[in-house]
Amino acid sequence: MVLVAVGQICSTNSVAHNISISMQVVRDAAAAGAKAVFLPEASDYISLTNHEAYLLAEPLSTHTYTSALRATAKELGVFISVGIHELPTPEEAKKEEPGSERVFNTHIVIGPDGEIASFYRKLHLFDIQLKSEDSAVPGPSKRTGEHLKIIPGDTIAEPVSLGSIGKLGLEICYDIRFPELHIILRRKGADIIAIPSAFTVPTGRAHWAALVRSIAISYQVYVVAAAQAGAHNPNRSSWGEALAFDPWGTPLGRLPSIDDVDDSSKPLPPQFMLVDVDQARVEGVREQIPLEIQKRDDVYGVVGANALQAPLATISRRHSLSPETLFTSVWNSLKALLGYRERQLDKALAATEEGKGKVLLRGYQITPVYRRTVTRARFTFTYLRILHRFIRI
Repeated sequence: MVLVAVGQICSTNSVAHNISISMQVVRDAAAAGAKAVFLPEASDYISLTNHEAYLLAEPLSTHTYTSALRATAKELGVFISVGIHELPTPEEAKKEEPGSERVFNTHIVIGPDGEIASFYRKLHLFDIQLKSEDSAVPGPSKRTGEHLKIIPGDTIAEPVSLGSIGKLGLEICYDIRFPELHIILRRKGADIIAIPSAFTVPTGRAHWAALVRSIAISYQVYVVAAAQAGAHNPNRSSWGEALAFDPWGTPLGRLPSIDDVDDSSKPLPPQFMLVDVDQARVEGVREQIPLEIQKRDDVYGVVGANALQAPLATISRRHSLSPETLFTSVWNSLKALLGYRERQLDKALAATEEGKGKVLLRGYQITPVYRRTVTRARFTFTYLRILHRFIRI
C-alpha cells in the first residue's frame, strides 16, 4: 500500500496566495508520508471576470504557479496532480476568433524530479442552465457558459505511471458526467482516476458524491477527487467535499462541504486527507467481477475505438512477422469478430454453464448462434495453414 493525499483549497484571484496555500498542503502531506498529492481544478486562480482570467493565464513553459509546485515536488520527491489555467501558444491562438480571450483548463502531473510527466486539457465544458432548486418559485434560469472563457481540449491523455501507486487517468470536473472518457481511460490501463474539481454548490449538493462513487464501482478504479471549497469571491462559491473511493466503492475519506460550515460566505481552510492505495485491491476487485471479459462488444461496439488503435510504428513493423505469428494474429482477429473471447474458466464456472444452451470449447464460450460460423472459421484456418506448408508464403 502507498499513501497519497487528497487536498482541498479555496483559490482566489491572487496567484501568490494560491501558491502559498497549495504549498502548505503539499508540504504537510509529504511530511505525513504521502507519495503523491492531489490538488483541485483551477488551483492557480479563480478570477472575478473572464477578462481577468485571461490576464492571469500563462503558458505552461513559464507558468508561475506550476513552477513553484515543480520546485516543491523535486525538493520533497513527490508526485503532484493539479488543475491550472494555461495560455494557448501563438499557433493555438490563431485557431481562435479574433479578440478571443479563452484559455485552456489543464490538469498536469508533476513527477518527483520536478518535470511535468503528463498533462490533459478539459474536453467537456460546463455549459449548463440551472433552475431554482425550489421548483415552486418561478424565476429565470441561471446559465453558466464555460465555453466563453475555456478552449476545449481534443485529446485523451494516456494514463501516466506513478510508480508503485499505479497508472493515473486524468480528467477535470465536468468530465465526470461523461462515461465514455472513463471507459477509455480504464481500457488504456488506468488504476486510478483523478478528477480535480470546482463543483458548483447546487450540482455538488445533488450529484457530486454519487457521481464520484459510481465511477469507482463501474470502472473498478480508485477515484481521487480533490476539490475547491468555499467562497472564492462575492460572485462564486464551490461545493467542496473532496472524496476518495477504492475500486469496490468503499469510502476512503471525505473533507467538508460548504454545507458543513457555519459561514458559507467564507473560504474553507486548506486541508487534506491521507488515503491508502493498494494495487492488490484493484486486481482483487477485477478478479471477483470480471467486467472486461464480459463486455458485449459484438452487440454495442467499442467505445473510443480510435483511441485504442495500435501505434503507427507497430503497424509499420507487421511485415516482419513470421507466418506462424501472422496466422495466430488472423485467428485471434476472427475470434473477436465472431463474438467470443478467451476466458479463465474453472470447474465451478463450467458447471454453471451446463444446460444453458452454450458450449465450452478449449476455454472459450460460444453461444449457439455462432456455432456454425465458428466451425467454418476453424476449417478456413486449418486450410490456410496447410496451404502455407505447400506454397511457403
